[in-house]
Amino acid sequence: MNSILSNLLSLISIISPCIVFGTCCYFLIKKSSVEAILMTIGSGIGLLITLFYSFLMPLLISSQNLAYTEVSKYYAFVGIISFIASLCFAAGLLILVINTVKKQAVVQNQFPKSTDYNHE
Repeated sequence: MNSILSNLLSLISIISPCIVFGTCCYFLIKKSSVEAILMTIGSGIGLLITLFYSFLMPLLISSQNLAYTEVSKYYAFVGIISFIASLCFAAGLLILVINTVKKQAVVQNQFPKSTDYNHE
């Protein structure tokens, strides 16, 4: 019973990366752009790293009886990969926000304002 509960609790940490990755894949399918590609790559690698931290690393530590120095090397390497993935996602999100703000400014400037007309 205790192992079932711990497995269910470890699945909770995977829910949000799955949602983010699914959303990015949907965005990539609907609009194939640089920001969609960067966000999908970043969130996909982030999901894999979450799986690594949640399932693979504890299994590897317990089965191999790894020393702390060995484990810290794995965590450092995966941390660097996680940082690069986060940068990819953040760059894609920044490009998306900049493009969205630019489009809103263009759309808002197309409509005439009430002060543009002379009311006589």
